[in-house]
Amino acid sequence: MKCSLVVGAACAAAFVVTSAYADTLAGGSATINFYESAWTNLASGFGAPPVLTLSGFFNQAQAGTLSESQLLITNPAPSVSYTNEVYGMNGSVVTNAAGQYAQPTTFNFTPGQLTNATGVIGLGSVARFDVYGGAYGELLFGDYTLQYSTSRLALGGSGWYLEGNIPPAAAAFDLLPSSLNIVQSAGSFTISGELGVSYEVANYLFSTPSDTLADVGNFTFTGTDSVPEPSSIALVASGLGMLWLGRKRRRV
Repeated sequence: MKCSLVVGAACAAAFVVTSAYADTLAGGSATINFYESAWTNLASGFGAPPVLTLSGFFNQAQAGTLSESQLLITNPAPSVSYTNEVYGMNGSVVTNAAGQYAQPTTFNFTPGQLTNATGVIGLGSVARFDVYGGAYGELLFGDYTLQYSTSRLALGGSGWYLEGNIPPAAAAFDLLPSSLNIVQSAGSFTISGELGVSYEVANYLFSTPSDTLADVGNFTFTGTDSVPEPSSIALVASGLGMLWLGRKRRRV
């Protein structure tokens, strides 16, 4: 961009804004592949394994129409698979059925600086695990938010983690640092890695500290069609307006 002395400041301002604008996500989804053998060996402090057995998976559309009590008793399909569980990204507004806790997506980021983002990525879908075949009830894992916090580094994670928002809300899984992979391109990015059981789940839910960071599956999220926020567009337009006015004054 070529600038005259009169409008150089406005030109520089416009350049800075357009090169560092904030993006939001217009779409995306995550896929989880759980390792059945890993889940079989979890929470062994309660007794002989398997303690936890996957008994149901409800995708974003299914989970969004069912109350918590229905999730606990409904059989979504004749067969249940630990793999290829798709968690659709929630929009900026979420309507929950009774006892549901799906969160909206509020993620704002600068391209190339994902760890400096604000907000969270809300993910639909819920997985249900029976405790000893249902004899001791069920556990619901889902209504996640994907987010980043440096506080997770001290607990052995990569900083990226899945928060489980079904009460008691807490970190459910940390993406393990040794497997973390982030790929960014124009208009999209992918975050992937192995899922480690969080410190909170291992110590307070399972009461088996040895399960902390146990690798129980792999995770991939791809966000697509990121677009500039309206406020950023307004700033760019303002800068360009100053540039035009400066040139006009110079001609007078």
